[in-house]
Amino acid sequence: MAKRHRTDARPTIAQIAQIAGVSVPTVSKVLNGRADVAVSTRERVEQVIEEHGFVRNRAARALRKGKTGLVDLILPRLDDEYYLPILEGVAQVLREAGVRLVLTSTNYRSEEEVQWIDTVTDHSTDGILVVLPSEEAIEHLEHSGLPYVLIHNQGGLLSTVPSVRITSWEGGFVATSHLINLGHRRIAYIGKTASARDAIERIAGYRAALSEANVPIDPQLQCDGNFTEADGYTATKTLLKLAEPPTAIFTGNDRQAAGVYKALHELGMSVPGDMSIIGFDNLSYTELMNPPLTTVHAPRLELGRTATTMLLHLINEEPLEMARVVLPTHFVERQSCRALPH
Repeated sequence: MAKRHRTDARPTIAQIAQIAGVSVPTVSKVLNGRADVAVSTRERVEQVIEEHGFVRNRAARALRKGKTGLVDLILPRLDDEYYLPILEGVAQVLREAGVRLVLTSTNYRSEEEVQWIDTVTDHSTDGILVVLPSEEAIEHLEHSGLPYVLIHNQGGLLSTVPSVRITSWEGGFVATSHLINLGHRRIAYIGKTASARDAIERIAGYRAALSEANVPIDPQLQCDGNFTEADGYTATKTLLKLAEPPTAIFTGNDRQAAGVYKALHELGMSVPGDMSIIGFDNLSYTELMNPPLTTVHAPRLELGRTATTMLLHLINEEPLEMARVVLPTHFVERQSCRALPH
């Protein structure tokens, strides 16, 4: 029999799943004695559990010792599709740990963030997750004494502040490079005024790709926007009035890309025949757009799962392997781009 690891080194369900080469739900089924798991798969998971010394509901038991068993998640909005996978990722990990979720939205108002944080610092929660926190919210979290993890932090943070974000710079660089490789030189970017760090990194990646390819950076091709459909629509109408309009548009998110589609449709222009378009986020409806939208996938489910796993470690006074985690984006090529003729 393999030697068990010490208790404080025992892996989580997600790590057991990775080692066994199966999904997290499959590991949960095995732990709960469910019958709908193939015999060979069950044996493999059980072997990994035996070798690595996993203890069921370790986090849940630790949380019950003087804890509320509650975790708060603060989101900017509840009706924005972007945040739903993050919410699901949070819920999955808390469900596995036997912890309940308290959810609130702030409608992007920093004063509501601060008010909620001040409300729960009376130890009515064990920890807080905040998506797109304001600087004021981060300051209040620092003084609260409660464990917390930030998702998509908006500015520069100390290396010790626990946070999870994505490789937005790399996503912007890869998307713009794809258009350059297709022969485009007049490439517009929509969304430069959004204040979030991810938005700043996306346009920085766009500019870096142009610079590396020795393509002139034209300020007229960089349009304001705050990640809404209206931004994409308005900016496209403006771009097409230029003496030398773009042949391709990279948008800061998929919602802006949908606005670009609408503007082009009204003008009788086709995608990608008259304009190549790339979005960012890989929202579910992008596959249904006509044509399906080429985009950059943001690992939103993993954002929620990773941040929550980190928070549970902090609540249990366990050290984090890494305080600031960056998850990779990846390019999703569909039918909204075309190569220009030589």
